[in-house]
Amino acid sequence: MRFSIITPTHKRRDSLERAIQSVLAQTYTNWEMVIVNDSPTDPTYQNFVINDPRIHYHKNEINRGVNYSRNYALDHVSTESNWIIFLDDDDYFAPDTLQTFHTLILTHAKQRWFVTNRALKNGTSLTQFGDDEKTYSYMWPYLISKKLKGDATHCIETNLITHNKITFSTMVKQAEEWFFFYQVGLHTDMYYFDHNSTISDGYDTQSGLNFRKQQLDKYYTSLITIFYEIKSKKILSPFVLIYFLLRIIRPIIRL
Repeated sequence: MRFSIITPTHKRRDSLERAIQSVLAQTYTNWEMVIVNDSPTDPTYQNFVINDPRIHYHKNEINRGVNYSRNYALDHVSTESNWIIFLDDDDYFAPDTLQTFHTLILTHAKQRWFVTNRALKNGTSLTQFGDDEKTYSYMWPYLISKKLKGDATHCIETNLITHNKITFSTMVKQAEEWFFFYQVGLHTDMYYFDHNSTISDGYDTQSGLNFRKQQLDKYYTSLITIFYEIKSKKILSPFVLIYFLLRIIRPIIRL
């Protein structure tokens, strides 16, 4: 069973090194890591050396955004890949993350999407799900009602992604990750397990979430762009229509 870990990086050479070390330290060793550098002119990456054949390093010719980089990585996982996990360059894995997913996959053979926690170094989980182990639909409890909250660690069957041509938004450079997971959710539910798999320093209020604090005109332009992309891919559903309606209304209510 091979895990493919996808890590886009942008001007974070030092934190990327930490992420790589956390993958090298995994107790489960059948993995590959696909890194895509989206800051090709950043001199700090000049002497970046990979000493492990399981780590594959790519560099965009120009800055294209995290969504392009993740899609590029998806296109470059090996044919032996069984499961996809996304790891941001400023996060890192707990030592038993891959072993935990390996055990879950063997125990719950019919599941195609596993979700565990993203947590702070002090152990506080940023993933707010309900029960310790349970299957959830992505659509209503996560996307719309927000009963399930927070970023998480996702482990998704590779064939589910490739067979259904699931991608991150090609029309928006960053954010809107829900677009990808919405497509996954059209085909399968999430199986949640309470394990702190990805460790995070938390968000930098000066830079980490600025893209979410857009002016209203940019906010709605982004929504229109995503809606057009969903329509062009012919993946409209009642759930996504409700979601868009809520996203249109919420900023107005807050004014």
